[in-house]
Amino acid sequence: MQRLSTLLLLMGLLLARIPSATAQDDGGLVATTEKGQVQGQRVGNVLIFKSIPYAAPPVGALRFAAPAPHQPWPGVRDATQRGPTAPFNRPPEGAIDGQPIFGSGWVKGDDYLTTNIWTPALTGPARPVLVFIHGGAFVLGTSDVPLYDGTTFAQKGVVLVSLNYRLGIEGFLKIKGVPSNLGIRDQLAALRWVQANIGRFGGDPANVTIFGESAGAMSVATLMGSPAAKGLFRRAIMMSGSGQAVLSGKQADLIAAKYASVLKIKNTAEAYRRFTPEQLLAAQQKVTPKMVKLNTDEYADPGSGTVLYFPVIDGDIVPAMPMTSVQQGASGASDLLLGYNSDEANYFLIPSGLLKKIKSNFVLFLAVKRLHPAPAALITVYKQAYPTKSLGELLSAMVTAYQFQVPSVQLADAHARQPGRTYMYEFAWPSSVAGGTYGAYHGLGLPFVFNQRALATGPRGMLGPGGGPAELAEKMQDAWVEFAKTGSPGWAPYTTAERQTMLINTTWQLQTNPHAKEIRAWEGVR
Repeated sequence: MQRLSTLLLLMGLLLARIPSATAQDDGGLVATTEKGQVQGQRVGNVLIFKSIPYAAPPVGALRFAAPAPHQPWPGVRDATQRGPTAPFNRPPEGAIDGQPIFGSGWVKGDDYLTTNIWTPALTGPARPVLVFIHGGAFVLGTSDVPLYDGTTFAQKGVVLVSLNYRLGIEGFLKIKGVPSNLGIRDQLAALRWVQANIGRFGGDPANVTIFGESAGAMSVATLMGSPAAKGLFRRAIMMSGSGQAVLSGKQADLIAAKYASVLKIKNTAEAYRRFTPEQLLAAQQKVTPKMVKLNTDEYADPGSGTVLYFPVIDGDIVPAMPMTSVQQGASGASDLLLGYNSDEANYFLIPSGLLKKIKSNFVLFLAVKRLHPAPAALITVYKQAYPTKSLGELLSAMVTAYQFQVPSVQLADAHARQPGRTYMYEFAWPSSVAGGTYGAYHGLGLPFVFNQRALATGPRGMLGPGGGPAELAEKMQDAWVEFAKTGSPGWAPYTTAERQTMLINTTWQLQTNPHAKEIRAWEGVR
């Protein structure tokens, strides 16, 4: 009996020395940020933390104000559930299912200036960090939706961070007495939060890559040109963006004046604070791009008459057009991977029915005249390059070039003259959605980069009923991961002489000076 008692005592002492399987010790499910502890969850071999604040809720006196530090919280904050989002109007459903990108739409709540994190572990070697900035024309979207799940990125050894930022009127309208570019200031605050905290989530703050698609890519270009972003990231990836998607102060004033007139208010913070978020979303839709002529002597309309919200040149965090800032060396030694999809404009033009209405060369001429000072010559170039395309398809190709392809090439040229490396791609895999009519449309690369094909497969799925090749998703995500780790996606760098561009499809081919004649036809066009 004495021996049994002694044995039990020894076992008790031994067990007391073994850490219990608490949240803190089971793989590190509790992390400590500057403002307090957060409780995440383990899913397989990945740790996930959701809705961690990087700034205070933009309400009350902080509404229409620069992002402010969040107050510390007591105890352990739950970071296992999706949190609120910035207010946004969910777009109407169309031929392509928007659920993977927009989720259920606006999730109401004040504390929405937050990040989400997917990481292999909280300890161990410091891992490369990818920070994703969602798109949505600067008026809609959120970071925590099914398509942007970072699990597969974390499984490949990187830490994936996504973030919310203010949108529309609250994030980008130029209002007297309000700090400029609040949405971009939010992104900067999130990147500063990453620098201060990501090491506690297993990430390396010295190896941060920012990446985004559409308005997210435009945000990346804006950050590349911003002195306020210096030291906050090492590399950048732009998917279907532009280094020219900003408004001049004069253009922003025209938009603000139109809103003040239509809403019958003064263009002041006090006036806008009287609106609830719901009322602001309704007000936002009362001014359309057709109501404001944005082309000026110095600056073209960056949205070509389709959207109103962009970052604004303010002489501060956006000192100039990002392209100009990059030409002047603002991007420094940062590496850049950028590209566009072959049929970007189909996403915007097919739903409008415009492409089917173009049945004569004269109608095509009138449409192209809005884009190019010599429409007849441009049409001739494109007919020679694409002899089998219909007139409507030719217009889509020219709009794709104007909005995405040519600006990407121009930014790649500018960056290739800087110390950092430059890499270019064209995504050409065609979706089978809507009978295959959309081709490689705007946004189609996202299910492959995030390796989330199942979410985008079906009759109305982004990839179409046939889905997409698993090998393509793996290879594309691997290239993004490798770029984050090493600064190279695995192909030859871009030079201004040869414009090396990886054509991404079921097979990959590195091209030299692709689409040279078409791109040359846009020289001098702004």
